[in-house]
Amino acid sequence: MNMNHSVDHVLTLLLPQMGKPLVFDTTLEINLKNLVSNLNYFKSLLKPDTKIMAMVKAFSYGLGTYDVAKLLEENNVDYLGVANTYEGIELRKAGIELPIMIMKPEVDSFDLVFEYQLTPTIFSFHALQKLIEACDKNTTTAISIKVDTGMHRIGFDVDEVPALISELKKHPHLKIESVFSHLAASDEKQHETFTIQQIDQFKSIAASICNSFDYAIDKHILNSNGIINFNDAQMEMVRLGIGLYGVSSDHESQKQLKSASTLKSKIAQIKHIKQGDTIGYSRAGVAQQDISIATIPVGYADGLSRKLGNGNWSMIINGTKAPIIGNVCMDMVMIDVTHINCKEGDSAFIFSDENSITEMAKCIGTIPYEILTSYSPRVRRVFKS
Repeated sequence: MNMNHSVDHVLTLLLPQMGKPLVFDTTLEINLKNLVSNLNYFKSLLKPDTKIMAMVKAFSYGLGTYDVAKLLEENNVDYLGVANTYEGIELRKAGIELPIMIMKPEVDSFDLVFEYQLTPTIFSFHALQKLIEACDKNTTTAISIKVDTGMHRIGFDVDEVPALISELKKHPHLKIESVFSHLAASDEKQHETFTIQQIDQFKSIAASICNSFDYAIDKHILNSNGIINFNDAQMEMVRLGIGLYGVSSDHESQKQLKSASTLKSKIAQIKHIKQGDTIGYSRAGVAQQDISIATIPVGYADGLSRKLGNGNWSMIINGTKAPIIGNVCMDMVMIDVTHINCKEGDSAFIFSDENSITEMAKCIGTIPYEILTSYSPRVRRVFKS
């Protein structure tokens, strides 16, 4: 069951509609054609035999895990990547049959990993020991190995690799499907030398692991920006994440990508405010003259950052920018529509092609990843082909 189906189920229980579907004012529209276009763009940068692991962790970067995963399965990606065991199980329950790798499995839930035929990442000797204790010695168990080449998050350190190889050789029922590492700054030109060092170190570590076993092991280190900026290091597989969803730090590539999502709502009410009156909590919005404001039913409980308030961000109403006035509330926000011909019920585009999620991220000093993954389940995901 995906996130949207779960939300619909709860709302059906709480608000019986007698067969009539609940209509959401605030929706995140996902353009499936644009997702496929972005996938094909990255495929065009790869050798024909390079595999693609598509990252669908964090509900496919906030867009809705099952629907995106099904689309990727239909478009012949080789692997799916998730963050934890729960995300992998949800995909299996929804009918996804592609291989699924868990980036950081809960080591006390390996029995579920085996039950749902997921591939766990082993990143420490503690995790390896837990896996050995949990698995059936008479059954081949596929694993991936994570090594740390400078990200310093999780993964085996370089000096641990010889002992890792020795331990794995004692357990031939463990079969390494892939060995991988994570680039720390593939999107930043000033860290190019560091990234090259990471890639070179990974090649050396991966070679020592792969040469120690008599079967083929996939190697992967490139993420979306790595595919663009360090294309020669694509090896057997790459991991495609934020690029799939239409975002790249490379200007030329960004022009080739299409926005995968649009967040929009509807004007709930229009009010006419007299000069000197204040708007919203803390009276932070002040009418410098007689103005008209529109209330939009989206707030920080939906994922709209409070940092966007007080003129820091504008929505698009009938093709015209309408700045946020006052503080963002939990469930609503007010915008200045004084010079816009609009009415209650008109659409308000919170981010779209005209006011991109990348610009929104810059506005509040964050990254598009955080914005996309912040939108709550009560924001209805709508998929358009």
